[in-house]
Amino acid sequence: MKKMLVMLAMLLCIASSCFAAEERTTKEIFADKTIADVVITGDQLRVRTHPDLDGYIIKKLNKGTVCKFMNKVDDKNGTDSWIYIIMEDGSVGWIFGAYARIEGTVE
Repeated sequence: MKKMLVMLAMLLCIASSCFAAEERTTKEIFADKTIADVVITGDQLRVRTHPDLDGYIIKKLNKGTVCKFMNKVDDKNGTDSWIYIIMEDGSVGWIFGAYARIEGTVE
């Protein structure tokens, strides 16, 4: 039984190392011109924990604040979108897309 647990632990370590993501600092992300900027166009735009009005508010961003694009999803009605951003302080969250402008290419 002990040998089986050791083997399983070794396999998990090997498997996880194959899928390890490249870690980048926030400074490196903001310096990367290939990552699209997200410019806040609404004042006191709420950043939420998930892409829904029920998401907890993490912070508020002022008009003109620049963040980096991470992802985009349609809202549950399919009419608007939510944008997943990383802020300059390294925190991440979701903003309502109607109050932001994406500058650059989004793949």
